[in-house]
Amino acid sequence: MSGDIKSAGKKPALTVRMKKIQGKHVWPYIFVLPFFVIYLAFNFYPIIYSFVISLTEWSGFGESKFVGFANYVNIFTKDPYFLKSIGNTLIFMAFDIPIVIIGGILLAAILNSSLLKGSSFLRLATFSPYITIPVAIGVLFSLLFDWNSGMINKILVGVGAIDSGINFLGVPALMRVVIILMICWKYLGYHMIFFNAGILGMPTELYEAADVDGASGFTKFTRITIPMLRPIIEFLIIMNIIWGFQLFDEPKVLLSPWTSASGGAGTVGGSKRAALTAIWNLYDTTFGTQMQYGKGAAIAYGLFIFISVFSGVALLIINRNKRKGEI
Repeated sequence: MSGDIKSAGKKPALTVRMKKIQGKHVWPYIFVLPFFVIYLAFNFYPIIYSFVISLTEWSGFGESKFVGFANYVNIFTKDPYFLKSIGNTLIFMAFDIPIVIIGGILLAAILNSSLLKGSSFLRLATFSPYITIPVAIGVLFSLLFDWNSGMINKILVGVGAIDSGINFLGVPALMRVVIILMICWKYLGYHMIFFNAGILGMPTELYEAADVDGASGFTKFTRITIPMLRPIIEFLIIMNIIWGFQLFDEPKVLLSPWTSASGGAGTVGGSKRAALTAIWNLYDTTFGTQMQYGKGAAIAYGLFIFISVFSGVALLIINRNKRKGEI
């Protein structure tokens, strides 16, 4: 009987201890719960719901009509602007990525030279365009390259290089050149900061050993600096592919009618839609001139497919080159 009493006295204590242990285990889940709630509400649910919308014909008002995969068939076979916008975006990326990668490496190497004075100020000046808001960048380049009052045309006419202003923002080829210059100007400093950090983190012993062997500056740059920066280069290539497909703000502001009086400016994508990017086409289809929510959602998923494919191909090429290097 006394044993029963002792065991009965132990049970409440054991129960209290178990509750304390369970309470300690619950608190971490309580702390991380808000993140998952917010993620599910504002990230996961919109992704699923946008896919549902892509299967419908809907203008944002009234009842939606289920059309299955008709929107996807439309954008890939009938829509003249979807693939054109993808092509324009790829053209910009084909020029932007090599320029900002190579230029960033060279700029970082120059700014890390012991012969250069005021490198800290130059780093800040080079990085400043990246933290400038896209609207300001678009307005700035519009003021520079405007047909009637642009500073570039005034300088060229003033020095006698041309007789009259060049319609930089009205001719498709020149329009693309301006956009490429604008993107490179913005992102060059950003890439320089990454490569600068990589160069500063390199072991000095490698360069000292190269000096002992009598290696030239060019040899050290190509045989030590570039290979050591390879992980950063690979990361930035993937990120540039993702960013390239998201290009929207700067071209739209550059070619807006209230920032430029050039011919072609003010139309969606500029003259002959030569500056129509993938996101600009998505915006115009969904919220602009067409107001087709279903088709716009299908364009978003189509863009996701292109980003995944190009990023995947880039990763495969990078990994294959890595294996070749190891062999």
